Amino acid sequence: MSWNYTTSTERVQAHLDSMGEIQIEKLVRDADLHALLSETRCRDIYGAHVYVDVPNFADLATMTTVGEDYRRIIQALHLYEREVGRIVEGENIFDGVRIHFQGAKLHALFYRPIDNAEEIAARAVLLQMVLRHFVCCVFNPEFPKLPDFSIAGGADLGFAVGTKNGRRGDRELLFLGAPANYAAKIFAGTDTIRITGRIWDALPEKLQDYFLAVEEDRFDTPIYKLGYVSVEKMDDLLKDYGIVWNQAASLQRLQDDKATYPLNQVEYSDAEVLIDIDCLGIKNSKRVLAASAFGDVSGFTAYIDNAVANDGAPAALRVLHAIRKEMAAIVQDDFGGLRVQFQGDRVQALFHLPQGNDERIAARAVEAAIALQSSMELVIKKLLPESRDLGIAVGVSIGTTLVSKLGTRGHRDRICIGDAVEEAAAIQEGSAGGEIAIPSNIHEYLDEDLQKLFAWNSARGLFLATNLTQEKVERARKARLFAQTVYVASGAQGARVSSQPTAGSRSIVPSRSYGG
Repeated sequence: MSWNYTTSTERVQAHLDSMGEIQIEKLVRDADLHALLSETRCRDIYGAHVYVDVPNFADLATMTTVGEDYRRIIQALHLYEREVGRIVEGENIFDGVRIHFQGAKLHALFYRPIDNAEEIAARAVLLQMVLRHFVCCVFNPEFPKLPDFSIAGGADLGFAVGTKNGRRGDRELLFLGAPANYAAKIFAGTDTIRITGRIWDALPEKLQDYFLAVEEDRFDTPIYKLGYVSVEKMDDLLKDYGIVWNQAASLQRLQDDKATYPLNQVEYSDAEVLIDIDCLGIKNSKRVLAASAFGDVSGFTAYIDNAVANDGAPAALRVLHAIRKEMAAIVQDDFGGLRVQFQGDRVQALFHLPQGNDERIAARAVEAAIALQSSMELVIKKLLPESRDLGIAVGVSIGTTLVSKLGTRGHRDRICIGDAVEEAAAIQEGSAGGEIAIPSNIHEYLDEDLQKLFAWNSARGLFLATNLTQEKVERARKARLFAQTVYVASGAQGARVSSQPTAGSRSIVPSRSYGG
């Protein structure tokens, strides 16, 4: 399995030729976004993007726990996602849009009532309050044998372009723009809920008072942290906005789900063949040694924001659609991996075969990362010159990973969760465009030629390669071959070169300029 320049070029060109004209209009009325949006039918949507995560789940999914204890972790994650999905999308509760879960991390959108900044911002904030209370006071007591869970959250408000793409039967909603990006990036540890100044400015004073300003200079907006909110105050605020969340009803649904999905029906196993994630579920999950890789289009948020401001959004989306489809093809077709999901302009991939072969699994993930860089630098930028300022940042890690598809029927999400998944994501987030970053336990599994193309970065505690393409890898390997000693012998018929010494021959080490 490998990446090929010609194949990649033909794939991307064929996609561009068949894509059609991209149209972007402002969303002016309520709609089913899953049905409305497509690769070419896009909308500029004013809304609040919310991310809420339960970090504990990643640690639990990686533990050496087996049997009933591990089944309980899967059951808890499944039930958590089911109830949170109902809270977000229930018309009589929050009436939001559950975009998807990224492991245990929820991405939700509030855009109703259309263009009503206060109502939209309030619903985003109140959801965070409710989910914090739900986890602490409803969910944790129902799972006393597991460590107490807590949440982290982030939210931002503004315009983002909504679209949808992917392969047939595997299409996902996608939102591009600062709100979707900032909401995910302002996280700050367990049990911390934060919002941007854009959300805070839209809130009425009675909600603003529950937030404290945070000293944070990484963003172009102030950051605020949610403080303590009593149950009584939260209930009053929900009533003010007509949000009917009832703790007792939520508990009853959770208990009903526990009866529907008892521990003795929760199953997991290793995988001897390539996992088909869409065939998985709570009764058939996989626990595998796997390498996780995240590839992010560096600089795309600024790129799309600038494009929107200058009437160039359709062209920018054309670039993104081409990149995303090629990313999926590289992971799945070229390297036999799993394209878990897209997260905005980032792809999440998993490599788990050959079974138990740490060295080959790690190497395959790195080879796929090099292919992502190769396609971006050698193909995408050639066919789409307007993408010249973009780059791919890739992070890779390896470890025990839970793989499943969980949640409510019709809205189940592909789930890959574990410490290696979180580490790969964090490594990628700290990387710049053009970089592939790997930890030591990945680097040691690479062959000598590849190892030499990565440099140790002591500040980050990682090995880094910059602008590493397949072309450079091949040059390095050929240079090594040419650097081997050869033997030259002269005779009546001229000089003869051999890899073995002969009578009268002399040894020569060729110049290494080929790999320079």
